Amino acid sequence: MTFTLNIDEEIASLKRDIVKMASLCEKALYGVSSLVERGGKDIRDIQDLSDQVEKSQREIEQECMRILLRKHPVAKDLRSVSASLRIITDLERIGNNSLDLAEAITYCENREILQQIGLPKMIEEVSKMLTESIDAFVMRNEEKAELVIREDDALDSLFVSAKEGLIKMIKTSVDGIEEAPDALLAAKYLERMGDHCVNLSKQLIWSVSGDMNI
Repeated sequence: MTFTLNIDEEIASLKRDIVKMASLCEKALYGVSSLVERGGKDIRDIQDLSDQVEKSQREIEQECMRILLRKHPVAKDLRSVSASLRIITDLERIGNNSLDLAEAITYCENREILQQIGLPKMIEEVSKMLTESIDAFVMRNEEKAELVIREDDALDSLFVSAKEGLIKMIKTSVDGIEEAPDALLAAKYLERMGDHCVNLSKQLIWSVSGDMNI
């Protein structure tokens, strides 16, 4: 006998798959953090995680399409599926940015410059925002989502500080300043990842309340 899931069960399954996808992004960020702290140039694990994120995106897209075609969701259910499609797009970009970030870091022979501009703190902040935005998604908690949106200001401030630090190093001709372009690129990737976390949170708020003014 074949059992057909109802719309609530389908959406619950969809959520679980999105959480798994997000956990891959979290692992990729952890790998990047280790790269900064411990050195090395082997990014194969991060590459593999990025590939898995892309694969998850394709599978979840198909899952969303099946729900739309078979269940014809309306109101909040339709918003949940539509928001899920947008959320996995941002998660896929976070996965890609993690790999881009790792590559930029490997170009820096002098990893000390990454410490000096506060890159580990930026990675920590992005990881926190990602975890909180997914928690908000799972619990459908608008307050948590709004907190993530506000936290992006702190990440932006860290990015500005990183830029200013690099400019100061260039002006004073600090040893290893040839690493500055790659260090700045790494910081920029993290700033973008914060924006994607904000998008995740905004989609959650929209899926719950239907409020587009966020």
